[in-house]
Amino acid sequence: MVTSGKNTESLWIVIFLVPGLTVYALFILWPVLSSVYYSFFQWNGFGSMPTYFIGLRNYADVLKDPFFWNSFKNTLVFVIGNNLIKLPITLIFAFLLNTPGFRTSNLYRAVLFLPVVSSTAIIGIIFTFLLSPWNGPINELFLKAGFFSNPVDWLGTARSAMAMVMLVEIWHYTGQYIIYWIAGLQSIPEELYEAAAIDGAGKLTIFTKITIPVLKPVIVVVSLIGFIMSLRVFDIVLSMTGGGPAYGTDVIGTYIYRSAFGAASRQIGYASAVAVVFGLIVMILGTAQGIAMRRTKEHR
Repeated sequence: MVTSGKNTESLWIVIFLVPGLTVYALFILWPVLSSVYYSFFQWNGFGSMPTYFIGLRNYADVLKDPFFWNSFKNTLVFVIGNNLIKLPITLIFAFLLNTPGFRTSNLYRAVLFLPVVSSTAIIGIIFTFLLSPWNGPINELFLKAGFFSNPVDWLGTARSAMAMVMLVEIWHYTGQYIIYWIAGLQSIPEELYEAAAIDGAGKLTIFTKITIPVLKPVIVVVSLIGFIMSLRVFDIVLSMTGGGPAYGTDVIGTYIYRSAFGAASRQIGYASAVAVVFGLIVMILGTAQGIAMRRTKEHR
């Protein structure tokens, strides 16, 4: 009877695991393995399977391609700039929203989270219109306020276009990171804040002397999540600038897309090699995340 019960329990475990494992195998594992396989061929995507095996030539071409290194540089600029702005701002917002007695905090949380559930493509199209130098409301506002004498083409130069894409991406995901921070803040014992309040500590002192030190493990995790998630930037760049002007906002995601589908001659094998190289970079950062988390726990 005991054996039969254990067998039944194991059967139900397998039944519940099969749907998730099937989805994982079809939509994650199979595409990854296919990309690795295609990266060893010269293939334009036509035909059932690639046949012209070229070994590591695609990888050699990737490492020699200045456009790849340009997209890699732009990706790093986006990741670093995006997170240096987003993480401190969202932490401050979360601290304020988590403060006891803060009125209408639930309303503010809902308002800040609304952009997260919006389509990135739609957001990109809307902001392209808002930033337009011809009839964009943002230019109209600045012109009427007297800040500029002529309209500014915000997406017309590489530096300003990258800045605009960063700001839109930060606005889009502010609510998501606020939720992360609030979850960490609510894990801090209230007794610490009560003791600090009794000693007469102000909000700034509480934030710098209690919140930040106690929140260090969460800061490590959220920061690394932010950096890894930012490496995957693609849709907001494609919808706002397409990687332009003059490849000034071209990131690895748009570079892979253009190599595979946007070039005059499709290069599925080459694009797969770029994706594999990018995947290895993300894996290295993921490993660094695990090491940093373990060391933070040991230090704590």
